[in-house]
Amino acid sequence: MSFDYYAYLAENKTCPTRVNETGLASGFVDECAVWSCQDKPQDRKGTDPKNEARQCYMKRAAELEFNLPPDLHLEPDHVSLPDSTWFGIDVSFTLVSPWYSKDDRPFHVLDNPVRKDRVFGVPFMSAASWKGLLRWACRMQEGFSDHLKKHDMKMNGWKDPSWIVHLFGNEKGEQESFQSGALVFYPTWFNKVGFEVINPHSRSRRAGTQPIYYEVVPTGTKGRLRLLYAPLPGEIERDKVTPADFIDGFIDSIKKLLETYGISAKRTAGWGTARIDENGWRLHPDNGSNIKTAEGIVTEIKRRFAPHGGDQ
Repeated sequence: MSFDYYAYLAENKTCPTRVNETGLASGFVDECAVWSCQDKPQDRKGTDPKNEARQCYMKRAAELEFNLPPDLHLEPDHVSLPDSTWFGIDVSFTLVSPWYSKDDRPFHVLDNPVRKDRVFGVPFMSAASWKGLLRWACRMQEGFSDHLKKHDMKMNGWKDPSWIVHLFGNEKGEQESFQSGALVFYPTWFNKVGFEVINPHSRSRRAGTQPIYYEVVPTGTKGRLRLLYAPLPGEIERDKVTPADFIDGFIDSIKKLLETYGISAKRTAGWGTARIDENGWRLHPDNGSNIKTAEGIVTEIKRRFAPHGGDQ
């Protein structure tokens, strides 16, 4: 006896009434997707089945709150670290415009679903996305924009400063002098989804043609950037770079990325900008100093890594 999951879901003829424990990972979202694909004529009221399934999904999804299972302890804990040169930085922020990154799920009721964890169905920004965007923000801090303008918007001739290579490592494809970066990145999890509509207008009629729905993390949702500076033994000496050398520029890059550049797809439309929360900075371990500001982190890191002093 075999069991066809999607054939079973196809028996559903109405809006699903239950969202299972996996949130938007399966179950409810699969039911809506299958329902939207059923070959049914429009009813007497002119209702389009695909649009009906889409509206059902949007209504139910917007009502949910998503959280990781607390018993799994998936959030990093940097309170106690194995080496005195290691430290963690947490930055709490609130979105001031929608955040969007397209999901890679191939079968969905929407054309533009937001990225979610495949197991828990929780919206998230990946660690790899953080690394790429923050590397770019650090480069902008070092004049990358001017370099592009002078070189026909190409990277030809650009060389990352030593502190950027120390933090992020080499670009992919580097063979001779490859090295990994000293920074470890973690995903950012969000607990809400919302929806935005883009309605392209016909140039001749100056009227909307077909609304395009985007599932997003809505404005006002809170998130947290988590980083761990964890150089391998001897890396600071090899690269001849200490945290005291780069902490000013690095903290400024984090501020610019969140508050000016944005961390979302469609950044040119203003999506993905955020406001760093008041007293939203944390340094781990803080040695009892209870640091809550960017300035406090800069001061403490310079103290720790000052020549012939600090805790190093």
